[in-house]
Amino acid sequence: MVVKHQATIPRLTEGSIEQLRKRGLPECNTDEEIALAMGISVEKLHFLAGDRSISSTSLYSRFQISKKTGAARTITAPTPELKAAQRWILKHILDKIEIHDAAHGFCRDRSIVTNATPHVGRDVIVKLDLQNFFQLITYKRVKELFHGFGYSETAATIFGLICTIATTNNSNKTSCKNIEKRHLPEGAPTSPAISNLVCDRLDTHLTKLANNLGFRYTRYADDLTFSCYGAAHKVDKLIQESKSIVTQESFTVNSDKTQVLSKSVQQIVTGIVVNQQLNLSRKTLKAFRATLYQIEREGLSGKKWGNSNNLIATITGFANYVAMVNPSKGAEFLASVERIKQKCDRS
Repeated sequence: MVVKHQATIPRLTEGSIEQLRKRGLPECNTDEEIALAMGISVEKLHFLAGDRSISSTSLYSRFQISKKTGAARTITAPTPELKAAQRWILKHILDKIEIHDAAHGFCRDRSIVTNATPHVGRDVIVKLDLQNFFQLITYKRVKELFHGFGYSETAATIFGLICTIATTNNSNKTSCKNIEKRHLPEGAPTSPAISNLVCDRLDTHLTKLANNLGFRYTRYADDLTFSCYGAAHKVDKLIQESKSIVTQESFTVNSDKTQVLSKSVQQIVTGIVVNQQLNLSRKTLKAFRATLYQIEREGLSGKKWGNSNNLIATITGFANYVAMVNPSKGAEFLASVERIKQKCDRS
């Protein structure tokens, strides 16, 4: 099938080769060069970029998972061909761009632990949540990101289209032409990295604000955390000015989730208690210890931890998670898991 590229992919090919070389990025400024680098045909590249006015064939499958609150989150998973193209972009472009020091989500050598650590033992924790995070990172913003790397209009357009998802109409057909409504999909391998890079300016401004007011600042995906010693009287100013910066950067704070936590209550940052040291909640640790004890005594039958059907894998993963946060408690749990595995091997 021959696909007309003129509909959404412009023929402008000027890009900054110097910028691309400085960043160590692939020098692909035409659709032919991109297709060759990805190992696919130009026609296939255009198809993956959604270069058609309307289609009943979606390049994503949609499914829902439950949030901790009980609400449903929609995940949009790309087809294998589209995922391969996105992974190429992630490996050869996005992973080569340095992200802000304040960003801790979806980053190599950073985690919920590194995100929580700067806030241990602080007098006050302030937590803000960005609403509809991926949905507000639009095609226009993604395209501008690739443009900023030094890519041509053609290349930035193609990369922007491949990394965003189109809307669907009432007949469940995909409207590929309305690029203004495209946004980052939850489920694409490129989305986490793009979100961090798009947030670079946000992180820069919030870090500067935090420093000026005597706070520390970190971000894990859509979770913003500030903490301070003895600057509690500046909390209102921090929240007000943070919201202003967030709005200027085209995001929205979910006011219902804003929290101010003093030392007198349990301070939790990305699931980790930070009042005195990194730890998990006593309730969670007690429940997990009881589950392991029951499994050791009575076996796996009828026992459950988490949502997975593979109980051994689930308890192993959680024990490793505890060890990452609190090595001494984690060692205790890992020893228990090992005993359980040995019993299972003998039975």
